[in-house]
Amino acid sequence: MFNRKRTRELENFALGLARDVASRCPPGKTHEGEHISMNLARAIDDVCKRATEYQRESRLGFYGKAKFGTAFKLELKQAGYPEDLVDTLTRQLLLKMSSG
Repeated sequence: MFNRKRTRELENFALGLARDVASRCPPGKTHEGEHISMNLARAIDDVCKRATEYQRESRLGFYGKAKFGTAFKLELKQAGYPEDLVDTLTRQLLLKMSSG
C-alpha cells in the first residue's frame, strides 16, 4: 500500500527542514522579548516555501502529509523546542502545504 522508498524520502525531507530551522535559530533564541525572533521568522518562511514546492512536485495525500508533519514535529521536539511552538510551526507548515 505504501511506497517505503517514497515514505523514507518525504521523512528525510521533513527532517532536513526541521534541522534547517534548528541550525538557523537554536531553541534558546526563538524569541526576542514577547515576539519570535527575526531569524526564526525567516527560517519558518523559507521552510514553508520549500515544503509547498515539495507538495506541488510530490502531490502528497492525507497520509503523506501526516507522515511529513509527524517527522518534522518530532525532530523539532528532539532539538529542544517548546511543545507549543513546535505544534504551531507544524500546523503552519501543513496549512501552507495544503493551500499551495
